[in-house]
Amino acid sequence: MKLFTIPNLLTLLNLSCGVLSCVFIASSNGNVTPQIVTIVMVFMIISLIADFLDGMVARLLKQSSPIGGELDSLADCISFGMVPGLMLFSIFNNKATDFLYDSETLKFSALSLVALLVPAFSALRLAKFNLDDEQTTYFKGLATPSNTLFIFSIFSIYFNTGQIIDPSIDTYLLIGISILFSILLIIDIPLFAFKFKGLGWKENNYKYIFLIITLVLLALFQVAAIPFVILIYVIISILFRKKITNELD
Repeated sequence: MKLFTIPNLLTLLNLSCGVLSCVFIASSNGNVTPQIVTIVMVFMIISLIADFLDGMVARLLKQSSPIGGELDSLADCISFGMVPGLMLFSIFNNKATDFLYDSETLKFSALSLVALLVPAFSALRLAKFNLDDEQTTYFKGLATPSNTLFIFSIFSIYFNTGQIIDPSIDTYLLIGISILFSILLIIDIPLFAFKFKGLGWKENNYKYIFLIITLVLLALFQVAAIPFVILIYVIISILFRKKITNELD
């Protein structure tokens, strides 16, 4: 069995960028600078591209293998499970005043432990995905890369502006996000994938609608648009639920 195929190297690139993101976030000890946010964004984009390409390249080169599938989930658990968990963890730590452990290199509060829900439920989501043969044309629950994009947008907004919406409600908002998006990761709601059988409007109308809305929002609001984009993605998937599940037939 060939271990170092091109698809596997792309997956390892995804994993490596996830590890580097973890290093930069953890080393900040809750004091994340805008520069670190930018560095993490670059690593996240590379991870997303590598994750998108590894399966495509494996199919094109006919190098798909069981080890590639397992490696992909392990990489995603780091890049799209551990990384968003640390993002939330760092925000909670930044807002905390009382800590369970506090040193120059590491500190955490009781509240920051809520962030551990994200990597835990991301691992559950990836395990479910590996055992579900139906998730070929759509996802059941929110895909971990989409969840990571949402949490990164919150992470970026907070450490660039010092707040998400308002300091008086941000902590409650973060707790709600941690719980809601952990549930969305494993809930059995069909969410569409960007897999086109053709380019026609009729069979892909909801995907084109989503893409148009996304481009407009990103052009107007940049990173701040991402939370709304993810929420619109979930809403459109629910509205077109029947059509999405019929694509499997």
